[in-house]
Amino acid sequence: MRNVERAQFPLSLREKVDPAHSALVVIDLQNDFCHRDGVFGRLGASLETMPRMLKSVGSLVAEARRLDIMIVWVRATYDPVVRSPAFEDSLSGPGLTADVCLEGTWGAEWVDGFGPDPDAGNEVCLTKHRFSAFWDTAIDLYLRSNRIETVLVTGVVTSGCVESTARDAFFRNYFVVMPSDTCASYSQERHDASLRKMAHSMGEVPTSEQVLSIWREFEPAPRNWHLRSKRASIKRDLDEVADPRHTAFVIVDMQNDFCHPDGGMAQLGADISANVRAIPAIRELLDRARQTGILVVHVHANYGPLSASSVWIGSDTEASVALEICQPGTWGAQSLAELAPGRDEPIVVKHRYSAFVDTRLETLLRSNGIETLVVTGTATTACVESTVRDAMMRDYDVVVPREAVAARGSMKRLHETSLEAMDLYFARVVSGEQLAAAWAACASVAG
Repeated sequence: MRNVERAQFPLSLREKVDPAHSALVVIDLQNDFCHRDGVFGRLGASLETMPRMLKSVGSLVAEARRLDIMIVWVRATYDPVVRSPAFEDSLSGPGLTADVCLEGTWGAEWVDGFGPDPDAGNEVCLTKHRFSAFWDTAIDLYLRSNRIETVLVTGVVTSGCVESTARDAFFRNYFVVMPSDTCASYSQERHDASLRKMAHSMGEVPTSEQVLSIWREFEPAPRNWHLRSKRASIKRDLDEVADPRHTAFVIVDMQNDFCHPDGGMAQLGADISANVRAIPAIRELLDRARQTGILVVHVHANYGPLSASSVWIGSDTEASVALEICQPGTWGAQSLAELAPGRDEPIVVKHRYSAFVDTRLETLLRSNGIETLVVTGTATTACVESTVRDAMMRDYDVVVPREAVAARGSMKRLHETSLEAMDLYFARVVSGEQLAAAWAACASVAG
């Protein structure tokens, strides 16, 4: 991942479209959208710009194949089972009453021979059911799994699915390049307005020839999607995994209501002694993280009634806990004094067990080039493990210091089982001493 502090902004187009970290994304080149006999053609939509767009996309595809650049083909299907009332209403607005891109129909097929090469290792095909390719598809998984930094977004229609995909790519911290002649719309006015907006706020809008002129200077080379490249980038030693340059130290739910004798859980009769014993271990690692310049993130549970669903409330075996613990704005929801956030340390507020669910955590991690999380806090079996699992599923390395996680007394057996499961599948469970030694080793090398 690009080092933000060292980069000189704005980056040049050449830096952005470097084949080493770029992917070509092709959106909705299907008969119903692009062919005169497709749904939009039969409805009288203007298709006059389609041939020129298809030729330009074809040129980019050919060059991407020559260079072994990753290509993501995205197709749409809008069968009744995936069409909500809101989506139906959107389609009916412009008078589009015909069924569009139904699975298994000619209209949903690729136009004019376009589509992925089934024998190519660098091409993947995804199906979406909304305008943006980032909704309900695995596109982000494929991009991050192959360390892609820039997406070149092409296809139809410019102001709809292409722009929606480009926007979501930008919001997920990808550089966006949208070659002006590789996308098309049924309205020149909407096409031009979309390109102006993208160029103004979210990416670059060169011509395809500008991109091709850069790519022609390169030759095929090892790419991030190659299995040998992935194997070579595996972090095998703890020193490498927990390198402070790409590590964040995450403290989960070490709040008064969970860990203080006067907090809500203790007042409800829970045995919080394990949480209390974990405080010095977390504090020692926190001090080391701060001394080493590691990003520290404090995760706070916030379980107010407005964010609670009936499912959330009903799932808690101690029904009162779901509505009484860590209420917004209360002392109980604050960090323990011993682990209070520093001035520049971000706080992530969550409303479910995992720190990744409906929070800004991943934005913080991606924005700071984080590859590894050291996860500490409580409760091991719930919020810690949920966060660890979600982190690993999002392709972060995870380290769990054994002494720095805890659960209530009634969960002691589950605490040990949780550590075993995390160590087996989702994280490296190590001692705090091992982690501190790894950080010290990194510091000595850096020095």
